[in-house]
Amino acid sequence: MHLIVLENEPSSYRGGQELSLIDICQGLHRRGHRISLLYKKSGDLLQHYQSFCSDITCVDEYKLKAKNLLRFVSSLHQTAQAITTESQSLVYCNQYQESFFGYGLACLKAIPFVCHLRLPPPTTLGIQSRLGLWGAKQLIAISQQTQQDWIAAGFSHQKFNTVYNGIDLEKSQEKIQPHTTSAIAQTQPPILTSPMTAPVIAYVGRLDKVKGVETLLKAIALLKLEEPHLHLLIAGKPLIQNARYQDFLIQLAHQLGIESNVSFLGHVSSPTKIYHASHVAVLPSLWPEPFGRTILEAMACGVPVVASQVGGIPEVLSGEFAQGLFQPGNAEDLAAKIRHTLNWQSQDINLRQRCRDHVGDRFPLTKTVEGVEQVMFKALGC
Repeated sequence: MHLIVLENEPSSYRGGQELSLIDICQGLHRRGHRISLLYKKSGDLLQHYQSFCSDITCVDEYKLKAKNLLRFVSSLHQTAQAITTESQSLVYCNQYQESFFGYGLACLKAIPFVCHLRLPPPTTLGIQSRLGLWGAKQLIAISQQTQQDWIAAGFSHQKFNTVYNGIDLEKSQEKIQPHTTSAIAQTQPPILTSPMTAPVIAYVGRLDKVKGVETLLKAIALLKLEEPHLHLLIAGKPLIQNARYQDFLIQLAHQLGIESNVSFLGHVSSPTKIYHASHVAVLPSLWPEPFGRTILEAMACGVPVVASQVGGIPEVLSGEFAQGLFQPGNAEDLAAKIRHTLNWQSQDINLRQRCRDHVGDRFPLTKTVEGVEQVMFKALGC
C-alpha cells in the first residue's frame, strides 16, 4: 500500500495531532507500506519523516480562497504531477481543513481519499471542507463522541470508523525515578521554590483558552490553603492565542497569590520528564476535547489523571479512572478531584501499574496502526 499523506506543519510544537500522525505513518512504514509526505510549512518533525518516507514534497497552497484561485489550482496540479502512484495508492489527510485539496488530488490521480477527523466539527463548516469530506471513501474519528458529532453535522455513519489514538508504552520509560529530587531537577527550569517532598501537579498542552488552564490555576489557589508548598508545572505555549495570553495566565497566578507555586516551562520536547516529576496530571479542557493524548502520556508513566468530563475524555478515563473526571470550568470540583487523587502513593501503591496497564491494554500504538491500516484497505476495496 502507498499512502500520500497531507500534513500542514510537521511540528511537535503544535500538539498531539501532529505527534499521532507521525506515529501512525512510521508504524505503517514498519508494516511494509510506502509513505509519501506532503507538507506546507517546515517543522522539527520533518527530519524524522525523512528517515522513513520514500519522498517528501513541499506544497505551495492547501486552501482555496477568492484571491488565490490560480495559486491553488497550480499547487494542486504541480503536486499531482510530482507524485507517482501505484495500484494501491490513496490520499490520507490528517485534518478536515485540507480535505478539499486531498479530495481534489485523489480525483486527479484516480485513487481513494481517506480523512482522519481529530477535531469536532466547527459551528460553521465551510463548503470546501464539506465537499472534501463528502468525497472521502472512508472517515476515521478518534473517539465515539467525535464520530457522533460529525454524523450529527450531516455525514454518513456508513463511512465512519472509530480508531482510538495509541501510544508506545516503552517511550514512557525513563531512567530517572518518579517523584525524586533527580526527576524534579531535570525539569526545565528546575523547581527551586518548593521543598522536594511537596506534591507536584502537571499540565502539558497548549496554553489556549479552550484548554481551561485558568480553571486549573483557580483550583491550585484553593488547594494551597491545605498544601501551601504544592507546585504546578505548566508545559506548553500558546497556539491559537498569542503570547499575551500566557502573560495573562502569569498575571492571574500573581493575582491568586500562587505565583511561587507555579512554573511556566514553555514547550518541553520530552514531557515524560514532567510526568515522572509529578504526582497527578490534569487536563482541564473547556471545549469538547476529542480524545486527550496527554492522558495516555501521563498514565503510561504511571501517573493518574484528573480531566474534564467532556468530549471523548470519558472514553479514555473509563472504569475505575472515571473517578478522575470533573465538571469543566468548575474550579471547586477540580480541586476536590485533585485532593482525592494527590496522596495515592500512600493510599494505593498499585495504582501506578494499573495506570500503565489501562493504557497498554486499551490504547497501544500497534492497535491504532492496525486500525488505520484496516480502514485504508477498506477504502482500497481490499
